Amino acid sequence: MEHAYVLINCDTGFEESIIEQLKKIHDVKAVQGTLGVYDIIAEIESQKPEKLREAIIGDIRKLIHVKSTLTLMGIGGIDTGEKMAELIPDIIPEEKKPLEGPAGMDDEEYDNDYDDEYDEKTK
Repeated sequence: MEHAYVLINCDTGFEESIIEQLKKIHDVKAVQGTLGVYDIIAEIESQKPEKLREAIIGDIRKLIHVKSTLTLMGIGGIDTGEKMAELIPDIIPEEKKPLEGPAGMDDEEYDNDYDDEYDEKTK
């Protein structure tokens, strides 16, 4: 079974109308109005990924007064206790990773050293 959650932004005042329309779409299993950045969240469920795509692109995104959507696809097959970090590759390049302080100094010494230099420059 394939799952997706679609976060929907719509024109102000049309939330209830869109929720009612979403409830009529076959693959939509649950719909909820929300507060915050998105107006509505819809849970979609289907046997095949193609049917999910069809429901999102062909049905939901074409509703009048829907301004934008953000789709979150469910990931199946994760055993309980499996570490998420092992599932997600390390995508931060080496040159973007945080720098370490000079060898032989702990973090506190390094931070204090920097503060002293800053204080002298600002006097």
